[in-house]
Amino acid sequence: MINYFFNWCVSVLEIMAELTGISYELINILIFVIVQPLLILIFFYLWRRERHKYREISDFYDFNK
Repeated sequence: MINYFFNWCVSVLEIMAELTGISYELINILIFVIVQPLLILIFFYLWRRERHKYREISDFYDFNK
């Protein structure tokens, strides 16, 4: 099962390489070294921002009681 999934992912990367004219290795680097960490940082920032908003709202309502 894992081998099938891995081979499928490699096939997708190879198809992307053929369509874009970029090498398989470069696409792999772009996805896993640049895009994935960037997405993690973006989602972490958004999560922290929402937590901060929630705390401000709950502090406001607690203050008025």
